[in-house]
Amino acid sequence: MFYNTALVNRLRGWLASNKTASSALKRSGDSLLKAGYVPEPAAMRGPGQQQNFFAPGDQLSEMGLTLGLLYHLTGDERYAAKLKEAMFYYAGYSRWTASGFPHRNPPWHSELATTKFSFGYAAGYDALYEYLSETEKKAIAGIMIQKAVEPIMADWVLPGTRIHSLDSMGHNWWGVCISGAGLGALALLGDEPRAQGWINDVDAAYGQWFEYPGNHLQNRVRTFLPSGPSYEGVGYTDYGVHEYLNYRFAWQNTYPGKKAAPIEPLKHLARFLLHTLYPASGGFYTVNFNDSSYAQDSTEVVLMLVACGLGSPEASRYLELVRTNPQGSMMSLLRQYPKPAASEVLETSCKYAGIGWAMLRSSWENDAAFLAVKSGYTWNHAHADAGSFILFDKGKPLIIDSGHCAYFKPQYTEYYRQSKAHNVVLFNDSGQPEDDLFLGCKFPGRVHGLMDGLGMKYVCADATGPMARWFTRNLRHWFWSGDVIVIVDDLRAFSPGKMDWLLHYEGNCERFAGGGVLIQNGSARAVVKMLCPSFHLKKKMGLADGDPTKKTPYLSFSHSSSEKTCQFITAICLNPDSMPQFQVYQESNYIGFKMQSGESVEEFYLNLGAIQTPGSVHLHVANYLTDAYFVHIKRPASETQPPDRIFIGDGSYLRQRGQSLFESLSKETVCWSKGDPLEVFSDAKACLIRFGAESPPESVLWNGRPTAHEYDTAAKLVTLKV
Repeated sequence: MFYNTALVNRLRGWLASNKTASSALKRSGDSLLKAGYVPEPAAMRGPGQQQNFFAPGDQLSEMGLTLGLLYHLTGDERYAAKLKEAMFYYAGYSRWTASGFPHRNPPWHSELATTKFSFGYAAGYDALYEYLSETEKKAIAGIMIQKAVEPIMADWVLPGTRIHSLDSMGHNWWGVCISGAGLGALALLGDEPRAQGWINDVDAAYGQWFEYPGNHLQNRVRTFLPSGPSYEGVGYTDYGVHEYLNYRFAWQNTYPGKKAAPIEPLKHLARFLLHTLYPASGGFYTVNFNDSSYAQDSTEVVLMLVACGLGSPEASRYLELVRTNPQGSMMSLLRQYPKPAASEVLETSCKYAGIGWAMLRSSWENDAAFLAVKSGYTWNHAHADAGSFILFDKGKPLIIDSGHCAYFKPQYTEYYRQSKAHNVVLFNDSGQPEDDLFLGCKFPGRVHGLMDGLGMKYVCADATGPMARWFTRNLRHWFWSGDVIVIVDDLRAFSPGKMDWLLHYEGNCERFAGGGVLIQNGSARAVVKMLCPSFHLKKKMGLADGDPTKKTPYLSFSHSSSEKTCQFITAICLNPDSMPQFQVYQESNYIGFKMQSGESVEEFYLNLGAIQTPGSVHLHVANYLTDAYFVHIKRPASETQPPDRIFIGDGSYLRQRGQSLFESLSKETVCWSKGDPLEVFSDAKACLIRFGAESPPESVLWNGRPTAHEYDTAAKLVTLKV
C-alpha cells in the first residue's frame, strides 16, 4: 500500500547516505519498541469530544507504518512482533470512537479518531501479511472490519444506514473519516469479498466531496474551490487533503496499472499553500485565518501531491522556501519521488474570490512585506472576520489575527471566533451575529478588484453581507504604494451609532511623535496613523493565541460621535524613519489627502457623491473632472510635471482641463502610466477603453501583455479592445 520491494531497496540505499534520516527512523523504531499502550479507560478521559482517543490512534498509526517499514528494511522480527502485539491489544477496545459520539441523535459509530486506528491496522496488516499466520490475519481482518470499515461506511457512505450528508459535514470531517474505510478496504482486497465494492463507494464519495457546490437552504458554500483551497483555511485544507492523499497514495500503489480520477482542486493546491506562505530569514509563517496556525507546515501534503503525480513547480518552490526537513517514515518514503523544477517567476499578488482571500507581498524575498486579506464565509472553523487583514514585515508578524484555542474551552466561541477578535469595524460594540458560527453566514463577504502593477497594489473587501444587520454599506479598500498602505473604510448604517476600528498587533505599541501609533515586533516596525475622522484611541484587552488565560492588548479607534455614515482613512507606514507628510481635505462632496515623500506626491480623492447617490455624480477637484468613486494620482513633487501614475476606482471617465485622460462606457477600476509603452492594469469588465495620449505609443501593455490598439489623432485617445 505505501511501499513495495523496489521502493524499499531504493529507500535502503538513500538511508545509507542520509545519516540524519536513518538515525531518526531508528530512534523512532526503538522508542516504539519500548512504548506502553494506552488503556481504554485512559482513552475515555479527556476534555474534548474525542476525549483522549487521538493518543492511542496516533500511536497505532505510527506503529503500523514505522514498525512495518523497519521490519521490511532490516528483517528484524522484533518490529513485526511489537506491531502484531499492538494490533491485538487495541482490538480489545470496545470501539474506536470516543464515548460521546454513540450518545448523539442519531448515534455515531465512527469519527476522526476511528480513521487513525484504521490507518494503523491497514498499514500493519499490509506490512505483516507474510509474517502473520492465517488465523492471525483472519482475526485482525475481522477486527478492522468490525471496528473501522463497517462503522465508517455505514455512517458516512452507504445508502440505508448513512447519517451524514455533505451539507451537514461537508468540511474536513468527511474527507478524513472515509479515508479510514478506504485504507482498510485496500488492505483487505483479495481477502474480503466486499472490499472492492467499498473502494468503489469511497472513490465515488471523494469525487462528490471535492466537487460539493454548497446548499443555499442550509447556508453552506462549496467546500473546495477548483483553484485548490477549502474555505476552512490553510490548516484544515491541509488536514482533509492529507487524509485523502494517504488513501490515494495507497490506492495508486494497489492498482499500479490504473489512473485515479482527476480532482481539479488538487492540481492547484500547492499554489494556494505557496501563496499563503510568508518566508522569513528565521523560518516561515503561514496565513492563520480561521482555526489555523502561524506554524502550519504543509511539507508532507506537498510531498504527497508529488508522489501521487500531482507535483508542480509551485510545489517544489514551496519546499524550497519552507526548508523544515521533517523526519519520519512517511517522509522518508515520499522523498524517494522526483520533484519538478521549482517556479522561478511568481505573481506577488493573488486572490481566491470563492473563499474571499487575497494575498499581496512586496516580493518573494525573505522578510518582505506581506498583506493578507479575508472577507468570506463564516461557519464552524471559519470565524466571524469579514474584512479583516494581517500584516508581516521584516520577518515578523505586526498586525495579527487573534488565532484560536482548544475548541472545548468557552473562550473559543466567546472570544476567538467573534468579530471583536479580528481587525474589523464594530457597530455599537457588535460585529457579525454569533448565529453565523453555528448556522452559517447567509450572505458571505467578498473580495474584488485585485490589481498589482506600476508600483501599486489594490484590493477591495465587501463585508456588507456578514454585517447586514447593522450596515447597508461596509467596504474596505487597501491601496499599497511604496512603503505606505492606505486603508479606506466606507460605511453606511441603518441608523446612527458608534463605530470602532479595531487593530490587533504583535509586540509593543506606543504613541508616535509624528502622530499615530508605532507598532514594533523585533526589527519590524510600522506606524498606524488614522487620517480621518476624529477619533478616541482606546486600548482594550483580548486573549493570546492558543492561551485564553493570557491577556493581550489591542487597539480601538472609536469615532468621536455617533454617525450613520463614516469614512475611516488610515495609513500604515512601513518605514517609520521616513514618514511621508500628510495633508487631509474634507469637503462636502469629497474627502482627500496629499501624501508627500521624497521626490513624489500622491493625491487621493474619495467622491462622496458617488457614495450618496450612485450613478453619474461628477466630482470637480484639482483640475480634474470625474464620475469615479475614487481617484489616486502619483506625480513628481513639481506640480508642473505630468502624473507618473493614475488610478481610478469605479469610474467611466477622467478629464483634465477638458482633455480626456480615460473614457469607458462602463465604470472600471484601472491603473495606468502614460509613456511608451503605455502600461495599463485593470480588472476590465468593458470590451473597449480609451486613454489620453499626446502622441501614438509604439506599444501598449495591458495587464503585462502586449495589446492591439488604435490612436485617434484628433481626440488624442488610444483605444484598447479586449
